[in-house]
Amino acid sequence: MRSIRRALVLAAILLLPCAVWAQVPVTPVPGPSGGQVFYAQVPAPPGHPPDLGKWWKNSRIARELGLSEAQISQIEQTFLEQRLKLIDLRAELEKQEARLQPLIEADQPDEAKVSAQIDQVLAARGRLEKTNAMMMLAIRRALSVEQWKKLQSFQQEREREFHRMMAPPVPGPNGAPPPALRPPEE
Repeated sequence: MRSIRRALVLAAILLLPCAVWAQVPVTPVPGPSGGQVFYAQVPAPPGHPPDLGKWWKNSRIARELGLSEAQISQIEQTFLEQRLKLIDLRAELEKQEARLQPLIEADQPDEAKVSAQIDQVLAARGRLEKTNAMMMLAIRRALSVEQWKKLQSFQQEREREFHRMMAPPVPGPNGAPPPALRPPEE
């Protein structure tokens, strides 16, 4: 009985992120958490800062990074080549998660079946994350060290701005409301 309870708790932990992601519209490419600066699932999960999206298509970012047309083309080509793979891998992960749910919700969960399906979910998630990481590495190779560091600083600034905007307002002098925050310019 204890091991079934343990399996159910583990499965619930694994499915919780799925419930959160199910609440937002899915875009073709999932984004990793942890402040990555590449194309990501948008909008970000509640409480997480948004990523920069297709930052190489943002004229301000491309100009400030000093991206050449060749770099932009190379990054876009890498993204397009991997996009369909990522769509398929995301769908496979969702299928494996959907297969797990009824096993967990059964009146008498079969621990062996639940455990085996959890392994399938983890394997699908691993394939998705690896493919996404390899795409990011290929995109990273298109940038110089200086461009990479600037791109990281853009993402860090976006995260700081997000946290400033999410912080509760602090009253101004004599209880006056604080000045309104302006959204970052793109």
